[in-house]
Amino acid sequence: MHRRHTMVRSWLLGVTLGLLVCSPAAAQFQPWEGSSVLTDPEWRARFLGSYGFLSGAEPEIRTQELELLREVIELMRVNPQAAATMLSTQMTPESSAALDFILANLYFQNGQLGEAAESYAKALEKFPDFRRAHKNVGLLSVQLSDFDRALEHLTRAVELGDRDGRSYGLIGYAYINRENYVAAEQAYRNAILLQPDTRDWKLGLARSLLAMQKNEEAVALFGRLIEEDPTDATAWLLQANAYVGLERPRDAAVNLETVRMLGEAKTSTLVLLGDIYMNEGMYEFAAEAYLELVRGDAGATEFRNAYRAADLLIRTQAYGEAQRMLDVIDERYAGKIGQEQELQVLTLQAKVARAVGREEDAAKLLESIVERDGTRGEALLELARYYKDKKQIERALLLIERAEKLEDYRYRALLDHAQLRVSQREYREAAELLERALKIKREPRVERFLARVQQAVRPL
Repeated sequence: MHRRHTMVRSWLLGVTLGLLVCSPAAAQFQPWEGSSVLTDPEWRARFLGSYGFLSGAEPEIRTQELELLREVIELMRVNPQAAATMLSTQMTPESSAALDFILANLYFQNGQLGEAAESYAKALEKFPDFRRAHKNVGLLSVQLSDFDRALEHLTRAVELGDRDGRSYGLIGYAYINRENYVAAEQAYRNAILLQPDTRDWKLGLARSLLAMQKNEEAVALFGRLIEEDPTDATAWLLQANAYVGLERPRDAAVNLETVRMLGEAKTSTLVLLGDIYMNEGMYEFAAEAYLELVRGDAGATEFRNAYRAADLLIRTQAYGEAQRMLDVIDERYAGKIGQEQELQVLTLQAKVARAVGREEDAAKLLESIVERDGTRGEALLELARYYKDKKQIERALLLIERAEKLEDYRYRALLDHAQLRVSQREYREAAELLERALKIKREPRVERFLARVQQAVRPL
């Protein structure tokens, strides 16, 4: 009789303790429907053998609790929610840790995470070395993004003998979220050793290598992942980051273009791609990446990136591409941005107009900006340069002096003022202006300029 009770106890404990091992967020792991094991003859046979009771690592279920468990298991097949309710109403504070664990698993499967955490805590209070309880608390904590608690319980499960690849993988995932990349790397390597076909662990390892700037290894590992699944945009994107770290921008661009073709290019992808092309002097390709970003901005949330792109194109004298960018910005953001942003765009349009020889158009734009807001330093300085080129020096000086009163533009205004004074051979005044500028910010080029001006001041 004792042997029969032991076998029944082992089977019940094995079925219920292993039944409901849930998984963390779907972004990393696919959930396992634990109820399917009840109809799996091989699984049931294994637990009817020697695995139902893990001596020393799990509590033994009490004889008087066997009948309740039989009813709970039958109800689990059709209604896990009802099974949890039934079990919770018939348990007492003296019930075994095994019942608390089973109830926690039911809560976990039903999405009642707070109740699950409480029941796991009760199980561990009664049986502190309960291996699978530690493991499941770790799973629950990962799902709740409580990575410190996840590490506490998952590492304890490993100390108690758990050698499951998923446990090591989750430890790696927790460490990578805590930015402990050395520990994450080791945990993921252990996970891959035990579950070599699990892609998530390889991705986690590659991310860890990338974070530690082990870019050669990361490129190789991402390469294998891409060979296994060429449609994995994440692998292409992360390998691109590794290529950037290796100063191989064109290889990175190929990867990012692949992400675009897969339809997975997000804002950061397009910005990075555009910036790579800018650095490579491929302005037309850069503009295409930036334009895709703006055209796809249905919510009008990417104005800052759009403005930055147009400004970069102007700074590199890619005026045709800059004008295209500004035209699309006008179309996309008309009526959706405030006056500050509108004036910023008008200033860029004026810069392009001046650069391509449309001086009068530029002047009209700049005058309208200054009229609307007399504190627009960029517009004041741009308009001053226009009047300087037109030999209207007094008008240019007035505008520059207005810009000098603006803290954010004082340095640039002093430099422009000094250059204007030099053009008028007023070297002493120019030297004084440059000395004031250098008190704000020291730059070698300005120091060299001052030295040349001071030479001109000294009598021959």
